[in-house]
Amino acid sequence: MRKVVFHVQPLSQQGPPPPDSRLVIDLWEDLPPANRNLLLRLLSHLLERQLEPNLIPSKEGADERNDSAK
Repeated sequence: MRKVVFHVQPLSQQGPPPPDSRLVIDLWEDLPPANRNLLLRLLSHLLERQLEPNLIPSKEGADERNDSAK
């Protein structure tokens, strides 16, 4: 059985507070629809790239599964 370990940051605040959500919504609404679509597409691609390495099993994990199948 594998032990799952999650790495989390401490709860203390490291940076500035998040922006006021109303301000963010106002900025979003000010964007022309074409720019909103482009921004969403770019953010989606960025998120996919960040998630891809997590979806591919590491060699180490693959070796452990192969050993247990023997």
